[in-house]
Amino acid sequence: MHDLRADDILYLRSIPAAVTALGMKDLDDIVRLLTVALLSGGHVLLEGNPGLGKTALVRALSQALGLGEEAVGRIQFTPDLMPADITGTLMPSEEDAGRLMFREGPIFHELLLADEINRATPKTQSAMLEAMAEQQVTVLGERRVLQKEERAADGRSVLTPFMVMATQNPIDQDGTFNLPEAQLDRFMFKIRMRMPRAETIGRIMDKELQNGAGTKTPVPPANRRAALDNIDRAARAILSAPLPPTVRAHIINIVMASNGVLDDLNGISKGRVAEVAALAERVDYPFGPRAAITLGKAVLGWSAVTLTDPEHAQEIGAETRRALADVLVPALRHRIRIRHDYGAPGVQGSEADAIDGFVRKLALAVAPNLRVGNDAADYHLRFKADMDDAEARLRV
Repeated sequence: MHDLRADDILYLRSIPAAVTALGMKDLDDIVRLLTVALLSGGHVLLEGNPGLGKTALVRALSQALGLGEEAVGRIQFTPDLMPADITGTLMPSEEDAGRLMFREGPIFHELLLADEINRATPKTQSAMLEAMAEQQVTVLGERRVLQKEERAADGRSVLTPFMVMATQNPIDQDGTFNLPEAQLDRFMFKIRMRMPRAETIGRIMDKELQNGAGTKTPVPPANRRAALDNIDRAARAILSAPLPPTVRAHIINIVMASNGVLDDLNGISKGRVAEVAALAERVDYPFGPRAAITLGKAVLGWSAVTLTDPEHAQEIGAETRRALADVLVPALRHRIRIRHDYGAPGVQGSEADAIDGFVRKLALAVAPNLRVGNDAADYHLRFKADMDDAEARLRV
């Protein structure tokens, strides 16, 4: 087991401030989720209208991490984009036209921006599946890995990161295609980028006008080897930490309840099962095992990145209940389909809001109220307070 250190937490806490210093303001919670995904080997789906700064955010994140601008690749998805435009293909050699050489596609970058991914056809979208699941692509029968070995600052050999940050326009816009469920399930988080407040828009305008006049935000030089060292060490420490029994049971309960397997619920009194059963009947497409894995990694990562006191770095498990409340919705909203009950009292807003509300309601219904292992009872009451706080505080 690798122990998390105070320096690791301080490095992770510095990333949102570094992104802000590069001109991307009021996005701290989104940057934290992106950092958690990077540490966990996950991918992120950013949804929002064009012009909200999604592309600039990815570039700023790479700079803040210390990976440099060259680590960022970009693919503009359009209806005529082909799979080979993503993965690369064999091309005539510049030295010998009679010899074919593999020319890497834009997917061979550490931070890949898949811009407006739902404007491409499902066939092209599916070209991303192998890369996102296995960090490799197969081109003309040959396997090519996306992560490469490099030397970190301390001389260790580490694998370079690989994360897809895909943007998608709201599905009700013209010229968009629904992402296949198999692809949606490979995104660790789906983040809804909200319309910024008036003050933020004013700052964006001022920044762009200054850039147009030749004044640009200074970019600090990237120390790539130190960045690889920090990312690798923090990721190993976070993902080797154990989950507390009740949080682990809660995560499994959420997945099992969505599938209607109520006999396997752990820590739930019999009187609460009827409420869970009523919610389970509304699920058309439930959570799978990947949802449980994602939540486990997400709560450990969010606890380290956001909640744990650096002086008690090895106690990240103590904050995982609060972390689960914070990451629950972005980790699950894109993995489930439900039958909406818009006629019910108090139900209003968009379909996306309805799904978010259902995820919260299901999670609360299956939060253990009995003792699990050595953990105290009434976990569900503490979790509800955490979830109410998260809903009021976070805009993701």
